[in-house]
Amino acid sequence: MLCAESRKDMEDWISSLKSVQTREPYEVAQFTVEHFSGMHNWYACSHARPTFCNVCRESLSGVTSHGLSCEVCKFKAHKRCAVRAINNCKWTTLASIGKDIIEDEDGVAMPHQWLEGNLPVSAKCAVCDKTCGSVLRLQDWKCLWCKTMVHTACKDSYHPVCPLGQCKVSIIPPIALNSTDSDGFCRATFCFCVSPLLVFVNSKSGDNQGVKFLRRFKQLLNPAQVFDLMNGGPYLG
Repeated sequence: MLCAESRKDMEDWISSLKSVQTREPYEVAQFTVEHFSGMHNWYACSHARPTFCNVCRESLSGVTSHGLSCEVCKFKAHKRCAVRAINNCKWTTLASIGKDIIEDEDGVAMPHQWLEGNLPVSAKCAVCDKTCGSVLRLQDWKCLWCKTMVHTACKDSYHPVCPLGQCKVSIIPPIALNSTDSDGFCRATFCFCVSPLLVFVNSKSGDNQGVKFLRRFKQLLNPAQVFDLMNGGPYLG
């Protein structure tokens, strides 16, 4: 007997089981859109400290108000503002970086991907070592990859190449996913001194605690390295 808390959960379970039986990728179109278009993946959440919308720059009114947060890059938005959010979620491939790519005589290098505002209270600028961020407004910046934080005035002075942070050995850099074959699959360029992870999580496991693991791994790694088994996992082959 198959049981679920809601009709939607039941339909998700049935669709997933059918995809396994037929060995067809489940919701492939959704996977492609989420990972390669820069679209945000929203979920409703409360905030324990003053937080600001990355679209209109106004406060998400009330200390515990319900707003939307992207599960990958933590971009914040009012529900009314989410439709106007630009598609600038965490990069996955070279093509997704676009005009921000760094080119030199050695080829291409990974730039920082900055998100404005909502920095932790203890944030310090990597350039001047002074406190940055604010609980009064949306200000200053944090890199989604190396977690470096800088003042707006200091940002242009910081080294432009991103070192990818403490998890760099486990990350497939977006600049390494730079080509597709005839079937549309990405091909990774070999990177020295790295041992990238592929993460497979069942989002329904542990009383739905798997969702939290999915979000955290997407924040730490390249989102293209993280697969939800309830959405069929990776492509076959």
